[in-house]
Amino acid sequence: MTRVRYALTALALAAAACSPPVSETTPPQPGAPAVPAEIAAVASAAAPGITITNAEPDAGNSEYEVTGKMPNGEEIELDLEESNGAWIVMEIQRDVAWPSVPEAVRAAATAAPNSFEPVRVIESKQPRDGSVIFELFSAQDQDGSPGGGPAMEVRWHDGKAAVISPAP
Repeated sequence: MTRVRYALTALALAAAACSPPVSETTPPQPGAPAVPAEIAAVASAAAPGITITNAEPDAGNSEYEVTGKMPNGEEIELDLEESNGAWIVMEIQRDVAWPSVPEAVRAAATAAPNSFEPVRVIESKQPRDGSVIFELFSAQDQDGSPGGGPAMEVRWHDGKAAVISPAP
């Protein structure tokens, strides 16, 4: 009986040694898209804990849009661009609730001409300069989802907010 146990243990260890290593950046998910390792590594460094659900290159393969879920269930999108042979994160986007937006941003939007209560807010972090662009949507499509592009954008940087594209 002991020999059988040793033999089974040896076989299990041999099988484990021959198995491919588990990814340290993005755990593979059943049916998950194949993501180039360098893209997954950059996305994981920018959003630790992300589980990548989709990654699509542009036509020239010089930009990637990566979508995923964070451990808390929040969905995020990262836009990556190739620059001098290296991938860099251009922006990290997620939907946020209007009441959670910094007060200075809400005040700037409210003071702008044609202000409105947004039906959707996208927070777009800009890693290059540390600013955050809040994209505010006012219109709804027939199905109730936000339609068209943002009606207003407010840039928040160093505790200051400024409307950068007001509603018409």
